[in-house]
Amino acid sequence: MMKLVGFRTWDTPNYGLKMKMYEKNNTMSSVTTVRQDVAIPLWQLVLLQQPRKRSAGGSSSRTELPRTLYNSTVKTCDFWKYMRHVSAWNNAAKLMLSKGASNMSLACPMKAGVYMMNRIQVPPDTALLKFMYHPNTLYTLEGTVYGLSPKDGVTKRKLCKYEVNATIFKSC
Repeated sequence: MMKLVGFRTWDTPNYGLKMKMYEKNNTMSSVTTVRQDVAIPLWQLVLLQQPRKRSAGGSSSRTELPRTLYNSTVKTCDFWKYMRHVSAWNNAAKLMLSKGASNMSLACPMKAGVYMMNRIQVPPDTALLKFMYHPNTLYTLEGTVYGLSPKDGVTKRKLCKYEVNATIFKSC
């Protein structure tokens, strides 16, 4: 099971993201304010396993870097096509983006408006959690929302960034 530890968000004038954590039921919610249409929105997700703290007795002075477990960037309008091939995340995505839980637009272009996700959580049966379990380890999900230039299809403009930290524990 995943336990949320904390989060941070960074906005731009044309794209705002507010998140709230609910410790009681270990979920989050978000409100995204898109102030200007985004022709081709991209979502980048990077899942990192943070290095474990070592005891002071070790003589190694080198700094351990986080280990990248997952790194993907996808156009929002291709999201479900992509998710069909990524079974490790599929049930979490369905839960978060289902009707009643979200009005998040996956359209290209993404129209200006206010979008909510009311049920941000990772179900205990998510395949990736079994792979991630290591005691006393912190995991970080870094998300970045970009606007891709329709003129050249290459140039990206960062609209928003967020970071969610969590640990994994076994539940009986």
